[in-house]
Amino acid sequence: MKRILSLFLGGIFLVAASLVHAAWPDRQITLVVPFPAGGGTDVVGRIIAKELAQRLRVNVVVENRPGASGNIGARQVSKASPDGYTLLICTTAQTISGALYTQAGYDVANDLEAISTINDSPLVLITRPGLQLSSVQDLIELARRSPGKLTYATPGYGSAGHMAAEALSLAADIRMLHIPYQGAAPMMADLVSGQVDIAFDLLITAKQYVNQGKVNRVGVATRERSPLMPDWQTLSEQSPARLGNFNETAWNVLMAPKGTPAAIVNAINAQMKNILADEKVQRKFMELGSIPLWKSVGSTKAFVSDDARKWRKVVSDAGIAKI
Repeated sequence: MKRILSLFLGGIFLVAASLVHAAWPDRQITLVVPFPAGGGTDVVGRIIAKELAQRLRVNVVVENRPGASGNIGARQVSKASPDGYTLLICTTAQTISGALYTQAGYDVANDLEAISTINDSPLVLITRPGLQLSSVQDLIELARRSPGKLTYATPGYGSAGHMAAEALSLAADIRMLHIPYQGAAPMMADLVSGQVDIAFDLLITAKQYVNQGKVNRVGVATRERSPLMPDWQTLSEQSPARLGNFNETAWNVLMAPKGTPAAIVNAINAQMKNILADEKVQRKFMELGSIPLWKSVGSTKAFVSDDARKWRKVVSDAGIAKI
């Protein structure tokens, strides 16, 4: 009798939950971008917000909550009501933050619900004008001749460029000197003027400087050549023994507060699949130097967890000081 009653009550709750989910969405959705307006992540967020609004037939507003390498916005979403009305554009910075920050206030893999990957932007290894390297192997040999003397510039401590350079150092067994900047603009200014030796930058930005002859390219930091620049070699091609699995990109993932109902998460994932298959949207991402990337809910969750695990290992193995 108790079992029958339990099954009966469980059925009632499931029906009630289905009715609640069936009503979603019936009001405005907030999409939090944890970086300033006008930046790359903000542009991605506004593309997605517009497309979701058209398909879900409700307003989807972008709310910029910058600060602390994206931690402020991500923390806000992790503590929001898990009802499908607050979403987050998550970036590589959030998985890196989990490895670097001792008090981030959230755990990207455990306090947020993965919905769908959005896009993937390749990083490119570039050098100052006077440093001519035919391949990454030349860079490795140069670094080994003078350990700790070769300088690598980054747009900030804990940035994707910082972690990519540390991952390269570990894979190639070399030591380089980190020169962090407050943003990509001053970093590139000093690289162009020859004040620092190398840097990892987004392909779309690096391409402009390479084409203008202001910097030299070494290779794309992905396993396979990018369809954005198929004639550019990868670091993996240049040094398959040490860098065969080297794959460093800057990505975006759509997430929600932990506990957001599976029915809502799956509904948004289905919309994201349609959005990222749209040729108009694909062209917009390609113009940003980015590749549209859709994954299922389960694959997205594994993607974020694997990335967080990777950066924890890099930070630990490289002995990078936590903040």
